[in-house]
Amino acid sequence: MTSFEYQEALKNAARGMVRVKNPTRLLKMIVRFIDREVELDQTSILIFDQPKNRYYFVASKGNHRIPVNLIRLDADNPLIQWFLRKEKSNSINKDFLTYKQILRFLNNWTILDSDASLQRRLEEVKEQMELFKASVCVPGFFKGELLGIFLLGHKLDGSDFSIEELSFFQTLANDASMAIKMSQYHEVLMCRNQELEEKIHEVSQLRKKERETYYQIIFSLAREVHTRDAYTYGHLEEVEKLGVMTAQEMGLDLSGRKRDILVAALHLHDVGKIGVPDSILKKEDKLTEDEWLIMRDHALRGAKILEPLDDFEEVAKIVLLHHENYDGLGYPYGLKGEEIPIEARIIAVVDAFHAMVSNRCYRKGCSFDDAIRELERCAGKQFDPQVVQAFIRAVRKRLQPKYEETRGYEPLLPSFEKETSD
Repeated sequence: MTSFEYQEALKNAARGMVRVKNPTRLLKMIVRFIDREVELDQTSILIFDQPKNRYYFVASKGNHRIPVNLIRLDADNPLIQWFLRKEKSNSINKDFLTYKQILRFLNNWTILDSDASLQRRLEEVKEQMELFKASVCVPGFFKGELLGIFLLGHKLDGSDFSIEELSFFQTLANDASMAIKMSQYHEVLMCRNQELEEKIHEVSQLRKKERETYYQIIFSLAREVHTRDAYTYGHLEEVEKLGVMTAQEMGLDLSGRKRDILVAALHLHDVGKIGVPDSILKKEDKLTEDEWLIMRDHALRGAKILEPLDDFEEVAKIVLLHHENYDGLGYPYGLKGEEIPIEARIIAVVDAFHAMVSNRCYRKGCSFDDAIRELERCAGKQFDPQVVQAFIRAVRKRLQPKYEETRGYEPLLPSFEKETSD
């Protein structure tokens, strides 16, 4: 190959190294390239296995190819030590090593006399090169670390390697070492990313399980609130159905999470009452001022219970504000109109309606007709007028056949309760 051809070969090899991410595949590609372009009787590559601190043949081609993955060289092997050890003599070049160089060194007593152990080490390296039928050994370094060695056999045309060729192999070995190290960095990074993703997934699953457990506890608390009196049995399910019917009648978007938020808020709006004593919650007489303050506090307490759940932030806000009045005279903040979330305005209507028509231990529920009239009377004050009208339309659509059969509303309560619990 001419000088220009070697330069072009290096450019092509460099482009190939950039594309190949797998180290073993890259080294096999380099061996095929050398075998095709230089025509040697044997081309092999040793690569460093850092975890085991040894070198093994990863690729080999030619008439004298070496079985790959079978032969291992420990770090104390004479051939490996030759390139790792710093020589005292300045006349010994460690950029590459040829078999003919070893013979010259062994016949140069000036060099041998400068280092008493050099002759023994040269003899050991000579034996290794003869064992592997190597004519030239070229190390590949990256930041001082010996990552691999090219073992090159004899040229098929019988000629010696030129300095230009040896320089080519040296550059190729170092470029390959850099590419291998970058590939190893990439593999380590990918492995660590995978481990991190697995840890994140594990933590996420644990948090999900904790949230689910907390959800169950909260919903159990909500049901506990509504089962402390017999008349409230089924209240949560009824309020949920009425609320969803009203939202649908208003044309609200209930796709995906938006429906989940509304349903959760409908179920949990009174969860804060778990902290209200039965003496207040079940009291038949009018509450005292102090008792009323305790009762009013259930909205804040409910939001506080939901606070640990990150994905319940919107639900907690609805729970907090479901006793705000449309005219601004509600609690806890005195918000008015559209300052109040639409879900909270819906809950205010359906919760009030169901409370009016439900039988209590100290009174019988009012008629359907009376409850509707009360909602209409309080529209624009306690309730959002649009929500009230949507609620009335939704309920009448669902119960219209029953109205016609009974010609009135008062007897409809049992039918209504059965209808909405289906």
